Amino acid sequence: MSADGTTGRREFLSKAGSTAGVVGLTSLAGCGENDSEGNGSDGSDGSDGSDGSENLGDPLPTYTYLNNAQSYNPPRHDAINLIANQFGELGFDMDVEVLEWGTLFNRVDVEYDYDFSTWHTFFTIDPVLELSTTMYSENTSEGDGNFAGYENPDADELMDQYLVEPDSDARIDLVHELQQTLMDDLPQMPVVDMPDIAAFNNNQVDNWEQELELGYNSYWTMINLEMQGDETTLKGYWPETLSTMNVLGHNDENKHTYQFAVMYDTLLRLNGDGEFDTEVSLATDYERVDETTFEYTIRTDHSFHDGEDLTAEDVAFTYNYINDNEVPLFSVQAGFLEGAEVVDDSTVRVNLSEPLGPFNRLVATQLPILPEHQWADRDEPSQVNVQEPVGSGPLQFDYWEKGSEFGLTSFDEHFASVDFEDRYWRIIPEASTVWSNLLDGTLNYEPFGRIDRQLDENRDADNISVETQPATSFWHCTPNERTDGLDDPAVRKAAYNAIPRTSIVDQILFGVPEPGFNVVSPAFGPLHAEDVTTYEDSVETGRQRLQDAGYTYDDEGLVHFPAE
Repeated sequence: MSADGTTGRREFLSKAGSTAGVVGLTSLAGCGENDSEGNGSDGSDGSDGSDGSENLGDPLPTYTYLNNAQSYNPPRHDAINLIANQFGELGFDMDVEVLEWGTLFNRVDVEYDYDFSTWHTFFTIDPVLELSTTMYSENTSEGDGNFAGYENPDADELMDQYLVEPDSDARIDLVHELQQTLMDDLPQMPVVDMPDIAAFNNNQVDNWEQELELGYNSYWTMINLEMQGDETTLKGYWPETLSTMNVLGHNDENKHTYQFAVMYDTLLRLNGDGEFDTEVSLATDYERVDETTFEYTIRTDHSFHDGEDLTAEDVAFTYNYINDNEVPLFSVQAGFLEGAEVVDDSTVRVNLSEPLGPFNRLVATQLPILPEHQWADRDEPSQVNVQEPVGSGPLQFDYWEKGSEFGLTSFDEHFASVDFEDRYWRIIPEASTVWSNLLDGTLNYEPFGRIDRQLDENRDADNISVETQPATSFWHCTPNERTDGLDDPAVRKAAYNAIPRTSIVDQILFGVPEPGFNVVSPAFGPLHAEDVTTYEDSVETGRQRLQDAGYTYDDEGLVHFPAE
């Protein structure tokens, strides 16, 4: 994709060099510390700017790298500029387009109108749940989730086998093979393994316990927090406003997931050890009757926020409603559902259309239980304009002042209640304002999890504590394989060589995270594979890789396709 008014490579390098976070880094960017290159390249620089110029193919197109505004996420903004700069050194003609986050997300995730993009992968309870959306061949149509445009029947088969396999050890083998396949093809390039971070004012709140999927913004975290002194309000922020109050109509961005996870119950919840915990779940017992049948015993003394009883009928309705209406947010889960039925006042049976090995993890912890009396007459549920959501979770809707603040209040009748009376998020784009508010107590926690200079400078303050744990999410650089050149694994691998992961960690992220090397985070424990193809941080290695694949350079140092 070439954008009108693109910036040429030489001009771009000049501009990028004056951008915050890029100055002083370009000299380090080619000095990678990861020398475990999986392709056997000798790392030599085979390009002198004219090699093969007498037999050039067509030039690679100008590539547009979409970037978030600096105010939204300063370190990621700077990292993207640095990566684009290194792509220019590799020989790509680069343009960087800065967009407001919502516009950027829509361009990539819905319209597929981009060449390179970078953000956090979504937090997920299971890596294949995420990958079966973003890397599955059938999902390449607009808005279906595979924004990379990656198609590989072998990867599809591994994901399919994983989902139906009931044996956990066999699933480990399958997901390890999937990781190797994806790291060989590189449809998505892991840049940095971002940790879960809890930064908070310890005079007001303490006891932050992480949960695998949503880190320090999880249900488990919220029900275990301990307020300090006289404080009764949990006070956070987000750099941009929420988009919807529809639990079935959001786009799975963290800013929405963090709210709905505590506003709605699911059948099962995980504790901090990643185990199903019926003490804090709607279901007090569960049984796998056979490969395609599950039964759940639910609490009979629980209610929705509007006072109506939550019954087995509501649970069965929810599963059938999401399945019958093909809700996009839960398309993976719905693909395995046949239907749900009420057995008795406290028992619900869920029937599957085909086996799903990790059903409880992928479905029972994910589908929000809906009040039938609120949703039964709503058509096209993902499009409903919900003004005041009604769930049954430990926090309930209080107010939404669009563009400025969102408030929840505790639901004291919940079986796993919270230790605070209210929670609000204020919309604060500037990191400096966030930290001044954290220090003076106007805010008491930082849910966005930024790793930036403000964190580095303030983390040792007496009233500030910072907790970090490995997370399931990472910064990715994802090329759009619909674009000429980016459909070639050799080009993608060369681009990955050019990404200065070590410099990004050390110089932009203050040494807090680790450089990324796999599409499944180490936070997933045994599901993560260490032994995958790895790539050196080296522009020179990337250039040699391109030349080995038949690409050539012109006198301006720009890459051309192999000559026909």
